[in-house]
Amino acid sequence: MKFYLCFIIIIFSSLVFAEKNTMQCQGAKLRIINKITTEQITYDIPLSQTLELDNAKVKVLKCLIVKDFGVEDQIALLSHKISDQKNKNFLGWIFKSSQYISSPVNPIFDIKLEKCLLEDPIFLKKELTKIF
Repeated sequence: MKFYLCFIIIIFSSLVFAEKNTMQCQGAKLRIINKITTEQITYDIPLSQTLELDNAKVKVLKCLIVKDFGVEDQIALLSHKISDQKNKNFLGWIFKSSQYISSPVNPIFDIKLEKCLLEDPIFLKKELTKIF
């Protein structure tokens, strides 16, 4: 647990002190897996647009490509609100490389960052695939 906390502090401090190595993006590609039906849905979502799922609302507030010490990572500031549970809201950074350090907890959906989009997707785009 201490390792993860140190890792998060290092990432945030590198974001603050090394802005020249940070590229702001206009949208994000999220992969959402339904744990019950095993459907995998990929969304291209513009920043600040709300994605309504069956039991939650998801909004990407910021998406950054960070290059530090020659290593590139992509992170997104995500807001996740479950409809029937007011105390289970999530507002935090999710990482493409280390997706289980900080991720929203949803009983039905698994939400992951696929990549940050440099160009604005303008509209929400949905792509559906089935996992067997």
